Amino acid sequence: MTDTRGRIHPCFISIGANRIPAASDWDINSGLIAYGAGNVIALWRIDETEASPSGVFATLKGHTDNVSAVRFLDNTQDSESILLSGGVDKVLRVWRLVKSSDASEVPRYELLAQSLPHDGSIVDIAVERVGSKHNNTASERIRNGIIVASASADGSIKIWRLEISKEGGEVLTHLQTLTTKPKYFPLSIALAKLSSANKGDGVDAREKEETDVWILAVSGSSNSIQIFVGSTTESESDFTPSATLTGHENWIRSLSFVREANSDDLLLATGSQDRYIRLWRVHRGSALPAQSAGSKMMVMGQALSNKAHRFSAGSSKQDYSITFEALLVGHEDWVYSVSFRKDEADGKIKLLSASADNSLSIWEADETSGIWVCTARMGEASGMKGSSTATGSTGGFWTGLWSSDGNNVVSFGKNGGWRRWNNSREGEWVQKGAVAGHIRDVMGVSWEKEGKYLLSTSLDQSTRLYARWKSSKHRSFYEFSRPQIHGYDINSIVSISPTKFVSGADEKLMRVFGEPRGIAKMLEEMCGIQQADMESLPDVASQPVLGLSNKAVNTAPEENGEEEKEQNVEGQEYPPFEDSLSRHTLWPEEEKLYGHGYEISTIGCSNTGDVIATACKASSVSHAVIRMFETKTWRQLKPALEAHSLTVNRIAFSRDDVYMLSVGRDRQWTVFERVTEGLEEFSAPYKAMQVMPKAQTRVIFDGKWVPLEAGRAFVTAARDKTVKVWELQGKEWGCIETVKFEEPITAIDILDWVVDLEEGRFAVLAVGLESGAWSVYKAKVKESGGIEGWEQWIQVDGYVAPAKTITQIAWKPAGEDGSFEVAISSEDSSVRIYDIQT
Repeated sequence: MTDTRGRIHPCFISIGANRIPAASDWDINSGLIAYGAGNVIALWRIDETEASPSGVFATLKGHTDNVSAVRFLDNTQDSESILLSGGVDKVLRVWRLVKSSDASEVPRYELLAQSLPHDGSIVDIAVERVGSKHNNTASERIRNGIIVASASADGSIKIWRLEISKEGGEVLTHLQTLTTKPKYFPLSIALAKLSSANKGDGVDAREKEETDVWILAVSGSSNSIQIFVGSTTESESDFTPSATLTGHENWIRSLSFVREANSDDLLLATGSQDRYIRLWRVHRGSALPAQSAGSKMMVMGQALSNKAHRFSAGSSKQDYSITFEALLVGHEDWVYSVSFRKDEADGKIKLLSASADNSLSIWEADETSGIWVCTARMGEASGMKGSSTATGSTGGFWTGLWSSDGNNVVSFGKNGGWRRWNNSREGEWVQKGAVAGHIRDVMGVSWEKEGKYLLSTSLDQSTRLYARWKSSKHRSFYEFSRPQIHGYDINSIVSISPTKFVSGADEKLMRVFGEPRGIAKMLEEMCGIQQADMESLPDVASQPVLGLSNKAVNTAPEENGEEEKEQNVEGQEYPPFEDSLSRHTLWPEEEKLYGHGYEISTIGCSNTGDVIATACKASSVSHAVIRMFETKTWRQLKPALEAHSLTVNRIAFSRDDVYMLSVGRDRQWTVFERVTEGLEEFSAPYKAMQVMPKAQTRVIFDGKWVPLEAGRAFVTAARDKTVKVWELQGKEWGCIETVKFEEPITAIDILDWVVDLEEGRFAVLAVGLESGAWSVYKAKVKESGGIEGWEQWIQVDGYVAPAKTITQIAWKPAGEDGSFEVAISSEDSSVRIYDIQT
């Protein structure tokens, strides 16, 4: 931070994973999980410590389009953490963890190098160190470099050499470009050392790098696996096609190599859309391995070819063979991911597979017969109720990752939410807490009126609720409910009471939701959030197949006991897991509000919660009206308020609800004054007081009121890169100050109370920019009333700021705990909560 008088600490980041199997990896050195989330890489710490909470703590910015491949260097000897990433922007990037002596500081990755672009999106990355891991010192390994392979959607695979020096000067050198023949779309690549010289070969250790031979497996939109073999030097490589493995009957989506502990053989696992996993053995020598002596294998009554694919490699032309080892049958849908793990202690090998049938499976070879069998299965049976509905389907598991000790596995589904299982007791895998988040632009956030929880909504057609879990060491925020899963992109949300909120989407109407009793009890037990009228709430909510309206359900347990058991989310040890969030935490819909002719653009609510004001996307005066509804019977208050000619972007009420402000695309603002006398029943309680045409030179995105202690004033922010302050002067509002920025301002919010600092009393303004950067400004409150001199107070570190345009900022209302927090939504699909320390 640039100002020592105020610091901002990110205390919560919610962001969903890109639905791409290759876009995630688990680092054995740092213990962190990295996954692509839009055009950023989210860093997730799974375990909570005394110094640091669990969850996503940062997002790496650098890619200009979606991240599609993430891979850590599997470096068992060094403590250094190296991360490689690729994306739709066609560029390969290399990151390194910067070590810090402060355990409480956010871990940071710095960008070391980036490649020249591919001709297509990068779809997968494979990486290995050059040289022997066991014989070289750490400095020699760094000198020897790293071999990287990156596959692209243009049908090519590029080979790179990465030199990392502790003194700097990192170099990423292109060595060779391979092409798939016949040309197909690569989906997965795997790289392994085929052999290396040893002392018995009579090769000088300095020349060992020259004799390292690599095997590269490539698969994709073809039913065969292409094998390339070659060696590398500092300036070139000579990979050549050596074999084509056939047997699968559909696209092959994942590959994984592992070396057996008691031999020099490699095992290759291949997972396909034909629902099967095949294992292949890469054997050194002219003689075939014992289990491959026969030419045919019988599996499930069918004869499978066991043809030996022979080739020579290395300067000595050493003979090798690849033979079919086993067919793993058990998944009922596409196999998205396969991943080997070898226990360093006993050399035991396990295989983790993830499938579209909503399951993760762990496979091991039987010690007696050598037959591979499924020893553990996690997830759901694919035929369970709701697996094909909007609220029930997890969409399969898109990846499977091992922890370094093999006691944890993680995966994510179509909603971008992660799931984790822990092997706490041998053979028993128990689901634990993980992270989740939106997977498309987050359009709005809204705190509950007293700041007890936060709501967010997104173009991914879902609404989410976050609250503090009181059992967490750090009282961290978690997602506790997914109140609305919709069929339209949701643009706006506002909380109107502790148990109700209103959302607006691309469907011309607003929907009112009420909290169900099950969620209220869970929030009471796990977050300490009390609800006075809990017994009057409906039990649970459900959504009909192909329906958009969540219906209240009050079914007695004896009538439908199994269903009631499924939907019970109370009394749990942890916040709801992803499968429960997407099925059992809906809120029932109480009302639909009609009147607008186009998609809803914004919703505002009075501070007392008695009325809401709504607007829709518009290109004419007749559609750019503001409609008002009272919140007891949900009747529309007429007439609609006419003031704008284009879309209204934001509606804000003054702290005492005397005034209402609207700002829009027509570059004007309007102040409405509350009518207190002579008001007929169901008449709009506001009338236009002042309209300011061309208040700013470009579209006005946001406008907010200052605290009453600071006088009658409001602030507007626009694309013209300025924030303007307007104060009531007599009976009209006039501009008293203009603050200039270097880029458009897309969102603002003002703290609803005055802050006491050493220098005096200040109004506090948060300003969000088009790039995702944001900062906090303060203005001194004069003793005679009013404010003056807006100046930057805190510049937020770009490492913890969003990567795309900020869509809304919301300060947490002053609560009993006196917390000083702000929530931010962004087009990078994240919801972030920051804590201000003064």
